[in-house]
Amino acid sequence: MILPNKLIPYNKSILAKMIYILDMLILGDEHLEILYNKIKDNFEDINQYILTLDVLFSLEKIQIDEELKVLKYVKTDNL
Repeated sequence: MILPNKLIPYNKSILAKMIYILDMLILGDEHLEILYNKIKDNFEDINQYILTLDVLFSLEKIQIDEELKVLKYVKTDNL
């Protein structure tokens, strides 16, 4: 389900789903539930959404602000 293969096309893989989350977070910080409600049409279910968030956290592309309870896009500085 994470990576595309013979049975799972790219557009159904988690790699393709990451774009929907990143596109919203680049625009600004977002609460977890509000973000899901905005992009839920792009996910099969909430489990796929959570798995996508896990992958993005692992790749250090997003982080959570515990104080504000929002997800943030992690900007990288590639000199």
